[in-house]
Amino acid sequence: MADGGKAGQASASGGGGPINPALLPPGDPQLIALIVEQLKSRGLFDSFCRDCSANVDTKPAYQNLSQKVDNFVPAHLDQREWNPTVNKNQLRNGLRQSVVQSGMLETGVDRIISQVVDPKLNHIFRPQIERAIHEYLAAQIKAAVPAAPPEQDNF
Repeated sequence: MADGGKAGQASASGGGGPINPALLPPGDPQLIALIVEQLKSRGLFDSFCRDCSANVDTKPAYQNLSQKVDNFVPAHLDQREWNPTVNKNQLRNGLRQSVVQSGMLETGVDRIISQVVDPKLNHIFRPQIERAIHEYLAAQIKAAVPAAPPEQDNF
């Protein structure tokens, strides 16, 4: 595992021993952490990110946000007096703060998510996540069931 095999090693009682995730109630923070780690180790989050990033720049919400930022930056810089001694890091940080405070990023990102992620959520992402969770929990249950002792021949 990417985490050195530590996933599933937290104890439900805090004693540090392994736990069976299948015995944890739905919504338990330990169960959620174990499942998220499992999804990460399978590369699902990376796959989802690539899937969503592949065509984000073709979506109207992205193009709209990009245009707003492209218009905002020159307007912001026009309010500043330029000279060669200006601290560029301070100028950049001030611009970044102004963009964030304007609220355009939050609104724009929400719209991008609704156009890029939401359509894929129920039909693409959810089935993959559910399948990975079922496989993970099934493997945990199987690992928790003690193996039957070998049969003894009684002659």
